[in-house]
Order: sequence, then structure tokens, then C-alpha cells
Amino acid sequence: MKLLVYIWRNVTRNKLRSSLTVLSIGFSLALMTMLYGYLTMQTVAAEQSEKYDRVVVLNKLGFAAPLPIAHVGKVKALDSVETAMPFAWFGGNYLNKQALFAQFAVDPQVAFDIYKEFELPTDQLTAFKSNRQAAVCSKALAEQMNWKVGDRIPLQGTIYQVDLDLQLVGTYDSPRNSGSIWFDWKYLDEESSKSEAAFGPGAGSIYVKCKDDKDVEQVCDEIDTMFANSDSSTRTRTEAAFARMFADMLGDVQTYIRYISLAVVFALALVAATAMAMSMRERTTEIAVLKAIGFSKQRVLALVLGESTLIAMLGGILGIAGGLGMLHMFSKVPIASQFFPIPISSMFGTWLVGLALVAAAIGFISGVVPAVMAAQLSVVNGLRRVV
Repeated sequence: MKLLVYIWRNVTRNKLRSSLTVLSIGFSLALMTMLYGYLTMQTVAAEQSEKYDRVVVLNKLGFAAPLPIAHVGKVKALDSVETAMPFAWFGGNYLNKQALFAQFAVDPQVAFDIYKEFELPTDQLTAFKSNRQAAVCSKALAEQMNWKVGDRIPLQGTIYQVDLDLQLVGTYDSPRNSGSIWFDWKYLDEESSKSEAAFGPGAGSIYVKCKDDKDVEQVCDEIDTMFANSDSSTRTRTEAAFARMFADMLGDVQTYIRYISLAVVFALALVAATAMAMSMRERTTEIAVLKAIGFSKQRVLALVLGESTLIAMLGGILGIAGGLGMLHMFSKVPIASQFFPIPISSMFGTWLVGLALVAAAIGFISGVVPAVMAAQLSVVNGLRRVV
């Protein structure tokens, strides 16, 4: 216990140098927490999606090529499918400015049958189904945009040359971040048909609810086989595979992040080692006195290593907390919340323990050389040395 008190006093002896060392480690680990947190979030989101019996149908040419709306009816007609709906990206402006949230045209009659984990009050669901201009969004998005049920939400089309006058009729609870607003696909189709410059919206992608969660892979094959020889062939994935696709799109970036992280750890170890070496040089006489009054080599070794590890751990805690705070802040920005699909509290796990161990390792490694030199210092040489 006395040793711990002595270590703490040494850490706080030169407050400026200790603070700068803590901040340098903390800032770098905050960046690492954000990078690894984002990758972990995509992995956790994909794992959570595996429990839902949904598949996503895309055009084989990619996101930019919408599927024909007729595909929805053909998919619904399959025996293995419970229901399906179009999911068309609108991408319009809000109040003549770039919208900070996503907008999707869906089928209100089945949207909440497909997304059963989204909880919308019955009266609001009825209004969503009966009002062609109705729209719904998550409660989190409504709070961020300061919307209330009954508000008008005008959207100006950029992809589709039509303007929409939506009315918010409901807000739903969602177990994950959903920074998007949903409205009736038929309303978009009707408004598009009134304009000569506009074109039909198509289905965009198609979200499908399977009858049996054990058959999702079979449903994917069945849908792709059905449209294999059509003008718009499909590529169907489970929702979990669809979520992992975004992480896979990063490709080698994940490998680069790991290499960069190793370089950052090495640089941090050098910074911390420099600070510890300076501290030990200033205390050469003090260490000699400690050994003269009976401190063993092992105790001096533990003293220096404990000091370097404590400084690094303080920086690590500061950095991890700061990184998580930044992730939480980004997840609350409507336009970015789609990329942060789950709450930060859902991803506490071993990767955070790993980052804490990295901080401890930085402190331990940076303190090895100064600690060994201090342990091997003789009393006579220490007292002779002029600092």
C-alpha cells in the first residue's frame, strides 16, 4: 500500500510533464477507440441482424440501379415469403437545404410487419396506412429534428424531380439507430406520374420477410433464380450479410487501420519512455538514497514500472472514454446515424479490454529501460552523479 502511495506521489510530482504524457497517450487512444469502435459496431450490428428472418434484394448491377416495382409482387407470391415491400431511396432536400436524414419510400401496409421490432402505436400505424401523405420516423430522429406528430415535412426532390409534402403521423421506438423517415411509395409514384420531367421510382431495393427463419438462405437462392434471366437480375442477401457488406466495402482499410495502430503504439511507447527517462535522470540521487536505506532492486524496479504503467493507464482511460464519447456524439447526428446502427452501450466488450491492455503495455514497455537502469544503479554512483 505504501508503495502505491509513493508511486502516486511520483506521478503527481511534475504535474505538467505527467499531464502532457497522459494527454498524448489519451488523444492517440481516443482515435484508436473511434476506429476500432466503428469496425466493432458494424460487426455487432451484423450479428444482431442474424436473428431476424429478413432478406434484402438488390439489383445485380448495384445500389444505383433500382429494381422494377413488379419484382415486389413476384417475390410476395413465393410460398417461402411472408411479405415484401419496396425500399426506395428518395434523397431529397429538406426546407431547400441538404437533408440531414435519410428518406425511404416503403409500403405502409406491411412495413411494420417486416420490422416487428419497431414499436409504433396502433392509432399512428392506422394513420400511416390510411393517409397517402403520412410519414413516420424514429423517436430519436424526431427529437433531433424537433419534429412533433402533425408537423408538415416538405421534401424537394433531387433524384426524382418532384416535391413531397409529408405529414408526420407517428414516431416509433427502435432497438437500433434509424436516422430515416418512411413514407408511402404510392405517394411518390403518383407525384412522379404528374410530372413530365420525373421518372417512375421503381422499387429501389426490396425487403423481404421469410416465413421460416431457417429458410433465409434458401429464399435468397429462390429469388435470384427466379430473376436470373430477366432484364433486372437480382443479388439477394440475408440482412446480416447485407450489414456486413458495408464493413467489407472498406476492404484493406481495416488492415491499414491495424498497421497504423501498431505504429501509433510504438510512437506512444517512445514518448512515454522519454518522459520516464527524464524523470529517472532527475531522481538519480533520490534512487541512490532509497537503495541506501534498504530498497531492493526488485522494489525499485516495481516503483518505476508502476509509475510508467499508471501514467499510461490514466491516458488510456481518458482516451477510451473520449473515443466512446465521440462515437456516441456521431451516432446522434441524423445524417451519420445510419453508419452507427446500434447504441454504444450495446458494444461494450473485449475490444475495450484490449485497448486498456494496450495502454498498460505502453506504460510497461516504456518503463522497462529506465526501471532496469534504476535497479542496477549503485548507491555510490548515484550519490556521485551531478544532475
